[in-house]
Amino acid sequence: MTNPRCLALLGMAVLGTGCFRGRLPPLELYRLTSPDSGAEAPRLPSVTTIAIAPYVTPGLYGDASIVFRKDEAEYGTYPTREWAMPLSTMLGLLTQDVLRARPISGGRVIFDPPRRRSETFVWEGTVREFEEVDRPPRVFAAVRLDARLVRNSDNVVVWIGSARAEREVGDSRSMAAVVLTLSDLAAEVVAKLAVDARAVLAAPAVSAGRPPQ
Repeated sequence: MTNPRCLALLGMAVLGTGCFRGRLPPLELYRLTSPDSGAEAPRLPSVTTIAIAPYVTPGLYGDASIVFRKDEAEYGTYPTREWAMPLSTMLGLLTQDVLRARPISGGRVIFDPPRRRSETFVWEGTVREFEEVDRPPRVFAAVRLDARLVRNSDNVVVWIGSARAEREVGDSRSMAAVVLTLSDLAAEVVAKLAVDARAVLAAPAVSAGRPPQ
């Protein structure tokens, strides 16, 4: 049976219309893969629920095209390599999977529920880095995410965190390998953020609904 984590490449679309020396190259569509489920962390005694909002994806990260960076400052996007769904949505779903495997509260975790205000907290994330990094002859992937938890009862931000991870891509000639590495790094970063958030939610003042110090 094929390992689903190896299916980073979603598929190839039919050649589009237009003219690029007579034809357009095929459009490649990719999506992030969810992390392997591991042993669950102990749940907190208090029952709180968390809604995960779609991530904010500023600038190039909000486009469908996959972002790459040359060295440290030169950015670009691939003209025929795109995300199969918005990055904001894929990261929200990945965060849901990570927080279910590594709970930070005693209640449910759900991505983009229809009534977000009915949940105890809202997880709001922002993409700061999410790209292939080219440092010839080596290729890396880099992910940095900012996140915060907002308590719905009084609209107070009870926690803010930021985490970053970077790793060399094993098969630098394969976009599927780049996407798989980005998926692994995103799960790693969210897991780091979850550890910090769990410690804050365990504080009596936060669970009692008082403003954080």
